[in-house]
Amino acid sequence: MSTQSRTRLLLAFLFLACANAFCAGPFFNVLDYGARNDGSASATEAFRAAIQAAKSAGGGTVYVPAGTYITGPIELVSNLVLYVDAGATLRFPATRLPFTQGREQGVECLTPVPLIGGRNLENVTLAGRGVLTTDNAEWLKIMPRVKASAAGPGTAFGPNWEKLLQDLEVKTPAPAEDYEKAAPELRPSFFRVMDSKNVLVEGVHFVGSSMWTIHLLYSDNVVVRNVIIETYPGVHTDGIAIDSSRNVRISDSYIDTGDDGIVIKSGKDADGRRVNRPTENVSITNCTVHHAHGAVVIGSEISGGVRNIVASNITCRDTHIGARIKSRRGRGGRVEDVRFDNWTMEDVVQGIVVTSYYSMEGEVEATDTSVSERTPVFRNIAMSNMTISHARLAIDVEGLPEMPLSGVRISDVVASGTRGMIAADTVDLELHQVQVNAEKGPAFLIRDSRQLELDGVSASKPLAGLPVLRLDRCSGAIVRASRAFPGTGTFLSVAPDELKNIVLQGNALANAQSASEETAFDSTKFNPVESGLEP
Repeated sequence: MSTQSRTRLLLAFLFLACANAFCAGPFFNVLDYGARNDGSASATEAFRAAIQAAKSAGGGTVYVPAGTYITGPIELVSNLVLYVDAGATLRFPATRLPFTQGREQGVECLTPVPLIGGRNLENVTLAGRGVLTTDNAEWLKIMPRVKASAAGPGTAFGPNWEKLLQDLEVKTPAPAEDYEKAAPELRPSFFRVMDSKNVLVEGVHFVGSSMWTIHLLYSDNVVVRNVIIETYPGVHTDGIAIDSSRNVRISDSYIDTGDDGIVIKSGKDADGRRVNRPTENVSITNCTVHHAHGAVVIGSEISGGVRNIVASNITCRDTHIGARIKSRRGRGGRVEDVRFDNWTMEDVVQGIVVTSYYSMEGEVEATDTSVSERTPVFRNIAMSNMTISHARLAIDVEGLPEMPLSGVRISDVVASGTRGMIAADTVDLELHQVQVNAEKGPAFLIRDSRQLELDGVSASKPLAGLPVLRLDRCSGAIVRASRAFPGTGTFLSVAPDELKNIVLQGNALANAQSASEETAFDSTKFNPVESGLEP
């Protein structure tokens, strides 16, 4: 085949590959702009020149053929496809970078420029079957973290970052000097688009990351599909972070990371409330997550609000937590109208977690219990059709006494773990067809919950000497259509003089030695914090 014929065939293939991208147009091969594909010299200027040529042409595809390229940050432009072909590897060395306006861990600030990305973009695609790689350990040598210890809570970045966070709680924005001092302590996102729309990330393979891997900030109409992200055990290397963005679709991806797999955020504390931009209208489906802190996570930076989120057909293994929604006193913001459906979780520390007691690195426990704009609100959250196997704690649902979780509904779940389900400070909590088998403690331990409805709850492997269901201060709870399996001692246990406040309807409890009892019970030893289950 002649060179001309091969070129025509390549162009035809790329046209088909990019047909579903948000833009296509003319092709610009980085080799034609001086890139060396043997890694012998920096290709930074070649990438810049090819992208500028595409920009001058009104848009097009910058093509990266097979080979190894060493490059600095790649700034994208509108109406561009950056196509990294199979066999191509782009290596980004760890180094100090220029600063730009951005957001780091929910705070608007000066950040290093992303390794790939841009701001105010439209119709942009990053695609191909190539590899994008950097070394998290090398970045940490330049911008280290301080782990929590007996000496203090640690910090994700450094003392100037902590000073900025403290000053922001006094006044936001903070003095310019604070941002300038904190910026050198921060690490860049690998891929970040900001204030952009019509963005597609497809097919590429990330290996290692400097910070968050794919960061979608203040953007609209974004698709991420068929990507592979392998950053484990990298520090702060969240796989896909959806940050105050809307109309986002994530699908058909594999994520193995040292932090959260797919995480939804909208700003932190006073600065997040000032910006006040929610994340909304997000669908996540057909993804596998490995090793992450959480497979699909909302929070903890939710100060701008999160709503209309769907995550379905998710498998996770060896993650610290599977489905996680987290915040704390002081954040503020609302999480509402969330549905997680059709999951499997294996060998996780915790399966389902909805909590208002999370603390980020560098934070100490908040003690202000007054209700204000700083109080997080969770409502209308549904978890369904899940299998949780070999967890240390199967389900943990805990609101605040001053702001209970509202409208959490868990249905069609089969779970096994060292501990079963713990719930506290909820309103309108519903369990439908939930079976939990615990190796220690009651299968269900629920306290301080109003308008509680338990429909079809059971433990097929009950523990001798422990109730299947323990309720404390749950006046008006309804327990219906539930079953006691053979070997059950006591099915329902409540505190003295509380049984009269529980409604029992249509339960099959003949296999229990005792259908119900009133007795004192020390539930504090089953608290997840006391049990060492919190990360």
